[in-house]
Amino acid sequence: MTQTWLWIGVISMALGSVFFGIGAHNAKNERWQILYTLNFFICLIAAGLYLTMALGQGVNIINGRPTYWVRFVTWFCSTPLLLLDLTYLGKTSLPITGSLLGANAYMLATGFLATITPKPTSYIWYIISCAAYLAIFYLLVKPYRIEAERKHPRSKQAFRKLVTVHLVLWTLYPIVWILSPEGFSAFDQGLEAMSYTILDIASKVGFGFLSLNTLRNIEQAREPISESQLKQVF
Repeated sequence: MTQTWLWIGVISMALGSVFFGIGAHNAKNERWQILYTLNFFICLIAAGLYLTMALGQGVNIINGRPTYWVRFVTWFCSTPLLLLDLTYLGKTSLPITGSLLGANAYMLATGFLATITPKPTSYIWYIISCAAYLAIFYLLVKPYRIEAERKHPRSKQAFRKLVTVHLVLWTLYPIVWILSPEGFSAFDQGLEAMSYTILDIASKVGFGFLSLNTLRNIEQAREPISESQLKQVF
């Protein structure tokens, strides 16, 4: 079961990479090209992750169980790009963007420690990682959303949907972790692989489509993102 879901991940992320890559090549202007490119690399990194795991790499016996530590390496590379999707669309200021990226890095670093640390000490790192995620949650619900809606007053509903979908998907990751063999062992490794694969497809390929739809809504509201946004985000 685990191997099947890993290959589903490879195929899904590869198809997503192809779609977004073609979109970046054929983009009608720079702002569309930037968004397509971000989503292309998000899916490409994830495709590499799943290929690595499907080939039996990036996994070691840690604390008496097979642990795919490579997940954290790729999450560390792909999740900042997901956040840049959001901040690019929202014309987010550098202080909020930097805070999101910093909290995300801390969340993943402590989540990795929770995964490789023996129980029950691992639960301490898990709680710390969840606290970092709560910081991300707050930043997106309050400062990010308020700033995005102020700069895009006609696209408030689009941004609320964007933030809601993002947070629902990301909230499910720590839930899967605590129920998996790394946590309370409520289900086996096969179900863990299935859960992470479905979440990854939804939060990367699916969210990529949603980000494109958000940009379309912004343009239809005649509130185009300025070309100077690239300087504000990067």
